[in-house]
Amino acid sequence: MPPVLIRRLLFALLFLSGCHQVAPGPPGVESLSGLTLRLSSSPALRLSVEGAVAEFEAEISFDPSQSVSFVTSRCVPDPAFRARVSVADAFGPDETYPVTRVAGLRLGATRFRTFEAAIASGKSCVVVLGAPELKELALEVNPVSRTVHFRPSQSKEQWAAEAEASGEDAQVLNLTKDPRYDWPLLPIRVRQGQSTVDVTMLMSLREPRSRVFEDWARAAGLKPGLELLEGLDLPKGVELPPELSQLRGYSVDTLDFAPGFGLQVSSLESEPGAPPHGVQGLIGADAWSRFLMVYDVGSSVLVLRRPRVFVSGNSARCERGGAISEEACFELATATSADGLDVTAAIWRPLSRGAQLSLDLTGGSGTCRLGLTFSAGDRGRTTHHRFPWKKLGESIPACADAFKGVTAISPGLMEESSLPECPGVCAYARDSVTGRMSCECQPGVRTAGGEADRHLLELLKRMLDEKRPPREVEPNDPD
Repeated sequence: MPPVLIRRLLFALLFLSGCHQVAPGPPGVESLSGLTLRLSSSPALRLSVEGAVAEFEAEISFDPSQSVSFVTSRCVPDPAFRARVSVADAFGPDETYPVTRVAGLRLGATRFRTFEAAIASGKSCVVVLGAPELKELALEVNPVSRTVHFRPSQSKEQWAAEAEASGEDAQVLNLTKDPRYDWPLLPIRVRQGQSTVDVTMLMSLREPRSRVFEDWARAAGLKPGLELLEGLDLPKGVELPPELSQLRGYSVDTLDFAPGFGLQVSSLESEPGAPPHGVQGLIGADAWSRFLMVYDVGSSVLVLRRPRVFVSGNSARCERGGAISEEACFELATATSADGLDVTAAIWRPLSRGAQLSLDLTGGSGTCRLGLTFSAGDRGRTTHHRFPWKKLGESIPACADAFKGVTAISPGLMEESSLPECPGVCAYARDSVTGRMSCECQPGVRTAGGEADRHLLELLKRMLDEKRPPREVEPNDPD
């Protein structure tokens, strides 16, 4: 064969081979609008979903407060560097990152378009979609179904109309923007004992815990931990409960998003030092997950909704779907899979003594009793558990095997008290034969699910009441 023909044949083979190697996959969606994703399994709500970057499994989260998106180096082992970007941090100094293009991102089964992201270090593959990828969207988070739904951005007036039509206890709030860094900010009013302070917080969808800068908090008159009791005498016969030694942050009586609308008995973790950029703290998932939450990135609107509660003495009823009942104060969502159960529960009323809910199973071996337990506390707490969890199989193997063949799960008896063996907000499993118990609990703010905060604030109130001089009784008018 003549050399010219050989060269032409080799060129054609290389061309065809190259076409095969770079053949694109299905085009990625340009926007997440209309997509509903299930959140990753976790007792406490985390706004993250499972996905992948090319062949690497990834944890994907969403953070409109970031001016850029991020990807860890584990997702892109051979990145093509395009530029470098300086990113301001509300809690520290600016940092500079290399930038690359990320292709092949999947959120669940949905392929996303190619986008640019800053490369951060990390041992696992993590993607954080920031403001550029979320700017025309509203993120609707349902803590009961544990889903995030992406909607088109709309005006505050439209959100207000939706909130009113829901018939729920709702607030539609404006998020202001930091004039220099464009961070979304939310004014919060905090009351601790006799002190009431207003604090400017960063609205964060990624951080699990709300926190405040220690230097600012002290200067504003807030006191952390047991310092709240300094200068006050303990009532006679009262000793400090041992769990109070766990407290390191700020226990607060109320945390209000609007007058009379917010959380009772809450905690703020302590961030060391002073605010480097004027932002005094942040609101995390522990606060906004108490509501059905919508964060409209485009119009800078935050919508918080929850069922209305009607309290009379020690009883409470809730309104949901136009009906008022005690049962409406509780929601349970369940699903079965080949290897177990997914259970999510929400309590929409305050619990003065805590609660235990047993769960009834259909199918399975019946050798394990399970349920959920809540410590005393405010409304709007949710918890999610996958039965059996890993440590259950390690501690009570017979209990872990009992879930095989389960076809349905339903709520059983509700008891108005917490479970001492599982303090906090937990799932529990008890072996019916041996009585051995295993718990999976939400992480607390160095407390037992807020129980220590409640004890501290109750003790403070009692000590302040005893310190006040007795009121003089006015004499009756003479006849």
